[in-house]
Amino acid sequence: MSQITPATAFTQPTTATISARIRAQRKARSLTLQDIERLSNGRIKAVVMGSYERGSRAISLARTIEIANLFTIPLSELIEESKNPERGSNDQLIFDLRKLREISLAVTGNEISKINAFVSAICARRRDWNGEILTLRSGDLDTLTLVLSAPRAAVQELLERFQLVIKVPEI
Repeated sequence: MSQITPATAFTQPTTATISARIRAQRKARSLTLQDIERLSNGRIKAVVMGSYERGSRAISLARTIEIANLFTIPLSELIEESKNPERGSNDQLIFDLRKLREISLAVTGNEISKINAFVSAICARRRDWNGEILTLRSGDLDTLTLVLSAPRAAVQELLERFQLVIKVPEI
């Protein structure tokens, strides 16, 4: 009978990886340490948050939950490894979620509401709580063409017309 050792079954997060995820979540929202203190009504001091991010101060589970709630993300986003295996593929569109929210408030159209529902479903499925941008993969764009009952070129034109796609210069 063979035994599975914990090291081969799964990998636990380290305090360093949790600290890095906390910092990444704050930076992704363009928040300063002082913003965290203000948003938490002084419960999380700026200097303490910086210590958590550097890993120079131990963080309790209760405080980690409080930080996850502050960022409005599931706790698992701070303690589990990201599951984005297709990052870096050349066939991607970077979708501007801020622009979509802005347009959704101003434009009442069936296409926009379908795009909004589709993108929300992808964010939930990928557990992507950043809320700023979303990378649409080639397969996602193909699915969007089915949702909108439109050819790929028409969907791309619609996304560009509403400036929902962020252009990234080639490197």
